[in-house]
Amino acid sequence: MAASGAASANFRETDAFAGTVLIESLDEVTEILRSRQFKMEGWASPTARSAPLMQGVLISMDGEGHMARRRKLAKLLDDAAVATYRDRHLTPTLDHCIAELAAMPRAADGSIHADLVPLAQRSVYRIAAAVVGIDGLESPDTADRFIAQVQALGAGLTVDWSREDPDVVLRRAFDARDAFERELYGPSLERRRNVVSAALAAGRDPTETSHDILTLMLANRDGAWSGDDNVLLVETCAYLVAATQTTVLGFTNMVLRMELWFEQHPQDRTLMDSDPEFLRRAAFESLRMTISTPVRQRTALEDVTLASGRHIKAGQTVSLHFIPANSDPKHFGEHGEAFNPHRTVENAAPWGLAFGGGAHTCPGRPLVTGSRNPTGTTGVDGTLVTLCRRYYAAGLALDPERPPVRDASTHYAMYSSIPVRFTRI
Repeated sequence: MAASGAASANFRETDAFAGTVLIESLDEVTEILRSRQFKMEGWASPTARSAPLMQGVLISMDGEGHMARRRKLAKLLDDAAVATYRDRHLTPTLDHCIAELAAMPRAADGSIHADLVPLAQRSVYRIAAAVVGIDGLESPDTADRFIAQVQALGAGLTVDWSREDPDVVLRRAFDARDAFERELYGPSLERRRNVVSAALAAGRDPTETSHDILTLMLANRDGAWSGDDNVLLVETCAYLVAATQTTVLGFTNMVLRMELWFEQHPQDRTLMDSDPEFLRRAAFESLRMTISTPVRQRTALEDVTLASGRHIKAGQTVSLHFIPANSDPKHFGEHGEAFNPHRTVENAAPWGLAFGGGAHTCPGRPLVTGSRNPTGTTGVDGTLVTLCRRYYAAGLALDPERPPVRDASTHYAMYSSIPVRFTRI
């Protein structure tokens, strides 16, 4: 069993880098992400393959419209709100998933055999749906259909990293969006419209009683989310992809990486119970190695000289390669490409650029890491750590007779199957 790194070197074989300047230093990448001398490129470009799925959403915007949405989201995702999400959504969802596991047939030794990939997906996607405002995922069948829809959308958004025909990938993405709109989004939207209308009629803030992103957007239709109804659908789809892809990849790869680590350092297994910080460090280390979109692009608005001395001409596009940046030895020490839950990080977030940087930092980061604290010294479990604690407490172990299966359809370090068993449910 081997847990792979963030992604294959074959990313360089794609055409996403053509005609651009490739930047791989963490300092340079961070400086460009924070600089107002560069504008968003890639997803925002009308020529991007994924543009129809991304036009007008937060991640593809710049300027005041972008900041107006972020200011609204910041109030919905502050530390107090994150604590509320843990109580209202995270814990009940994991209880529900554990109950589904407990109802499965048991082997002769009393253990329960399962697949970590769909298990992680059901857990994370249900949590994301609750935060975004999508209802009706109680049954496994409905949850699995929703997962397939969001995965197809995610493949469309990251079509440049697919090994499949891009036209086929995008067609599946649009079909999935149509089905999602009809089956889940439409009914959820209508319920929240009624909530918002009733609250406004009573002179109340709708977000005080319904803490989800869809309600927030509906309550700000005359402001941050003005435009036609398609704005809400496209934004909702983008949020669901963003809220699930990194966490599922981070969790499944974290388990594989930890099990490989425990094979080589068996004494560390007891730290999961004796040291509350061990799993947090392991989670942040896994996030550092798990990049949902390996390249972000920016275009210089004027001639720029970076602190390193590198010159970028006005109109030139740079491709920011997060994978080597997140292994930069200046910040992450030697062997930055390897998983090490005891790693010492210098002058960088322990998860590196897993959530992007600058004005386009993922607004949902506090949900995953536990708080808005940028250093990782939170003392609080986020989604990823909570998943690990709950499933390891249930006796999670890799199945010694059935190895993990890599997903061959993508350059990502993704697995289509990770057989596991649970011995303490």
